[in-house]
Amino acid sequence: MGLSAEATVLQTTAASGEGARISQRLESARQVVESRFLEAGDVLSRAVDGVSALIAGLDSMRGNLDADTVSSTTADLARAAESLKSLPGSLGARRERVSELVKFGDRLGACIEEMRQHLAYLRVFAINIKITSGGIAAAGPEFAIFAQEIYDCIDMGRTQLDAFAGELAGLDHTLRGALTHEHELARDCVALLPAVPDALTASAGAIADHHAKIAQVAQSVASLARDVQKKVGSGLAALQIGDITRQRIEHVQAGLKYLDDSAEIAALDAEPRARAHAFVHRLLGAQLVATAEDFHRDVSRIGQNVIGMAADATELLRLRDLASGQSSDQMGGKDANFLRNLEGNVGQALELVGDMTAGERAAEDVSRSAAVSARDLSERIAGIQNIRADVQMMALNTTLKCSRIGETGKPLGVIAIELRQHAIHLEKSAAHTTSALEGLFNAAEALGQREAAQGGEDGKAAAAANVLTDAVTRIGKAGDGVETALNAVARQGAEVVDMLRRASQRFDFHKQIGSVLDAAANQLLDMAGEYEIETGDIAAAVRPLADKLAKQYTMAQEREVHRALTEGLGEAAVEVEAEAAIVEDDDLLF
Repeated sequence: MGLSAEATVLQTTAASGEGARISQRLESARQVVESRFLEAGDVLSRAVDGVSALIAGLDSMRGNLDADTVSSTTADLARAAESLKSLPGSLGARRERVSELVKFGDRLGACIEEMRQHLAYLRVFAINIKITSGGIAAAGPEFAIFAQEIYDCIDMGRTQLDAFAGELAGLDHTLRGALTHEHELARDCVALLPAVPDALTASAGAIADHHAKIAQVAQSVASLARDVQKKVGSGLAALQIGDITRQRIEHVQAGLKYLDDSAEIAALDAEPRARAHAFVHRLLGAQLVATAEDFHRDVSRIGQNVIGMAADATELLRLRDLASGQSSDQMGGKDANFLRNLEGNVGQALELVGDMTAGERAAEDVSRSAAVSARDLSERIAGIQNIRADVQMMALNTTLKCSRIGETGKPLGVIAIELRQHAIHLEKSAAHTTSALEGLFNAAEALGQREAAQGGEDGKAAAAANVLTDAVTRIGKAGDGVETALNAVARQGAEVVDMLRRASQRFDFHKQIGSVLDAAANQLLDMAGEYEIETGDIAAAVRPLADKLAKQYTMAQEREVHRALTEGLGEAAVEVEAEAAIVEDDDLLF
C-alpha cells in the first residue's frame, strides 16, 4: 500500500535526520573501537612480555641448578659427609700422639730434676775438695786449683741445665696448649657429629629431589607456554576485529553520507525516493548486522583468551614458587628458601671443618716445634755430657795425686771417688734425657708425617674443607642466580596477573561497542521496513551510490552482503573481484 506524497516527504526527511543520528552513534562506537582496541593490544603485548619473562626466569633457575651441578654437588656433599664422620677417629689418633709428646716432656722434666740434683752433689764435693785440700800441707795449691776448675765446670753445667729447663718449659706450654685444643675439638665432635654429616647427606638427597622437581616444573611450564602461545595467537588475531569493525563502521557512515549527497536519489519523486532511502538503509543495516555478528564472535574469543592467559599466568607464578623451593613455613608463616637453607647447612659443616683444619695446622706446627726443640735440647745435653767427662777426668787426676802424698791424701781420695761416682750418675741421667729426646723427636716426626700424609682415605679435615668450599660456592651461586631470576620476574608476573584480571572485567566490548552496532543496525532495518522494496524504477538512481560503496569495500564479507542485496539493480552494478578471504586460522597467522 503506497504512501501519500506528503507522508513520503515527511518520512524521507525524518529518515535523513535519523540517519545522521545513527552516523553520530556509529562515530562514537568507532572512536571507542580505536581507543579500546589499542589499549587491549597494549595489554596483550605486555602480557606476552610478562609471561615470557616468567618462563625465562624458570629456565634461568633450571640453568642455575643444572644436572652437572646437581651431580657434582651431591657427590661432593656425600664425600664431605664421610670425611666428617671419619674425623673422630682421625682426631683421636692425633690426640694420642700429642699426648705422647706431652708425656715425653714430663719425662724430660724428671730427667732435668735428676741432673740438677747430681750437679748439686758434684758442686758440694768440689767445695769439699777445696776445703779439705787447704788443711793438708802436702797437697799444696794444686788441689785447690783442681777444685776450682771442677767447680767452674759444674757451674757451667748448671747454666746449661737451666737453659735446657727454660726451653723445655716453653715446649711443654706449647704441647699442653695443643692437647687442650685437641680435647676441645673432641668435645665439638661429640656435639656436632653425626648430626652435621647426616644433614649434609640429607642435603645431597634434597638437591637431587629438588632438581627432579625443577625438571617436572619445566615440563609443566613447557605445556603452559604452548597454551599461552596459542591464546596469544588467537588473541592477536581476534584483535584484528577492532580494525575491521572500524573500517566497516566508516563504510556505513560513508553510505549514509552518500545517501544524503546523492543527486540522483534526490531528483526522484517522493515515493520512489522513499523506496531508494529504504533500500540503502536496508543495505547498510545488513552490513551492520554482519559487522556486529563478526564483532561479537571475535570479542568473545578475546575475552576467553584474556581470562585463560590470566589463569595460566597465575599457575606460572605458583610453579615459580615451587621451582624456587619456597613453601609456607608453619613456624612463623615465613617463606623458607630451599637453596639458602642448604647453603646454611653446608656453612655449618664448613665451620666445623675449619676448626678441624686449624687443629691439623696446629698439630703440624707443634710437631715441627717439638722436633726443632728436641734437636736443640740434644745439643745442650751433649754439652752437659762433655762437662761430665771433664769432671770425671779431674776426679781421676785428683785420685792419682792423692795416692802420691800418702795417708794425708786419703780424705781427698775419698771425696774424689764420690765425685767420680756422681759424675757417673750424671752420665746415666744424661743418657736417659738423650733417650727421652730421641723419643720426643721421633714422636714429633711421626705426628708431622701423619698430618702431611693425611688425605682422602684418612678423611683429612682440610680435604673436606676444600670439598665443602667448592660445594657452598656452587650452591651460593645457584641461590643467587635463582633469587636474581625470581626478583626480576616476580613483580612483573604479579602485575601481569593483576592486569589480565582487570582487563577481563574492563574490556566489555559487547556493551561498549557491540550494543551500539546492534542498535544502529536495528534502527536502519526499522527505517527500511519489512516490506519488499521494488527497485525497478529506482535502480538507475541507486546504482551510482551502490557502485561507489562497492569500490570502497576492503573485506570479502562486505562484498558478499553487498552483492546479495544489489543483484536486483541489474547488470550495471559494479562487479568487484573478490579478494582473498581473511584467514581466521590463528595457527596460520602465527
